[in-house]
Amino acid sequence: MAHFPNNGTNYSSKIGSCDFGRSQIASLALIDIITFLIGQPVITRLLWITFTSKKEKDILNCNLAVFHNFQYWMSILHLVALFVLKPIQMQVLKFLVVYAGLGGPMNLCFICMQRYFAVIHPMSYPLLKKYRCREVWAVAVWIIAVPTAFASTFGGNEMASFREDMINTVSFTVMVFMTVVIARVSIKVAMTLTKSGPEGNKLSSGKRRAFTTVCATAVTTLCFYVPVALLQKFRTMDNYIYECVITPVCILLLSVAGVVHPVSYLYIQGNPSA
Repeated sequence: MAHFPNNGTNYSSKIGSCDFGRSQIASLALIDIITFLIGQPVITRLLWITFTSKKEKDILNCNLAVFHNFQYWMSILHLVALFVLKPIQMQVLKFLVVYAGLGGPMNLCFICMQRYFAVIHPMSYPLLKKYRCREVWAVAVWIIAVPTAFASTFGGNEMASFREDMINTVSFTVMVFMTVVIARVSIKVAMTLTKSGPEGNKLSSGKRRAFTTVCATAVTTLCFYVPVALLQKFRTMDNYIYECVITPVCILLLSVAGVVHPVSYLYIQGNPSA
């Protein structure tokens, strides 16, 4: 078991001072291993299908696959740090929390927006391709998520105030905004898709896939990313609780999210009846 310090103030002044016990190390290692072993083959298959398909490339889902792929390799880096590079394992863990907790829902938000235009405004949908909106959205995810993760994790003591503002204000606000967008867009798309059309009450295979996709995206966001954003509000309350309890819980939720969405997407694309 981890040892609780007697002096919370002194402990809070230390960086990466959480001393994980054997059970905690084993749990974190298991999360890293399972995330990589399940997620990596799925992502590899998704990327292979994307780049070998004769259909138009789904840029945003491809970008999400690459984003998750980087997350999986960072999990392996954390696994190595747990046993070999212990001084940096907490920094890697925090990096993963910010990286996946910010970039994951951003990707899903843009995917929802793409679905929204395709279903609600089909005449305007070609404009996304014409003005390369999807490419801009994909690049925006990396530009925002990666530097924010580095600055909030490896910035040093001189970046302490910036880290707190970034996590407790900017990241949380962005997360709330994206969640509202995802929820609103998903509901509107779902309502539109379930309306009776020429085929009656029965949805076509394309509509079923679109309907299942928006539902899976909304559920992933609400069940995994939103709890992580809410847990970040405990960052300023107690440093020990945040590092040794909340951060591992967050990495568990983010790891599950990083596997569930690619698996569900691969299943939906491979099953017309989904």
